[in-house]
Amino acid sequence: MKIHKMNQVLITATFMFLFHFPTTLMAEFKVESDKENVVSSRLEGRWQANKAISNRLSTRLADHDQGKTVEFHADGKFVAKIPGKYEKFLKRKTIYMAGIMKSGKNEYPFILTEHKGNPHIVIFRERDGDPLGDAESFNVMLAVAENTSNDLLFIGGDFNNQPFYALERAETPEGDSQPEHGAVE
Repeated sequence: MKIHKMNQVLITATFMFLFHFPTTLMAEFKVESDKENVVSSRLEGRWQANKAISNRLSTRLADHDQGKTVEFHADGKFVAKIPGKYEKFLKRKTIYMAGIMKSGKNEYPFILTEHKGNPHIVIFRERDGDPLGDAESFNVMLAVAENTSNDLLFIGGDFNNQPFYALERAETPEGDSQPEHGAVE
């Protein structure tokens, strides 16, 4: 009788472990796009540093990576692969956009969410063979212009006491330079 009960407990424990194990590895995240979200609706495209505005914001950052471009491309497929270890940070957050961020020669999966009320980008990097093994983040702001080609993107640090630097569009998505929804013509 004792062996039978032990076997039952072992089978039940094994079943529970196998049933719940995948949720500890992967959390269930999804993109909830919103065309009224200022950053997610206009982030996609290639951006280049705007030295004049960056210099006003911080003389320390004014010459930092001035020739560098940053690109954002929407692709929500990888969100399903975000490891469960990020669930605590992302648990109550909305993911407004996901995709690939290119910075120099590097490409990073990214998500756009909010952190403490601020638009926030989280990028994922490879660590120990896991393509999403490490995460870094930073605040962003986007100033919408009448024409998409004149939008300004501001990238800061991950804390609110770090200065931003400014970027302007180097290339608009699909050559779009028309006034957007709600723009004054």
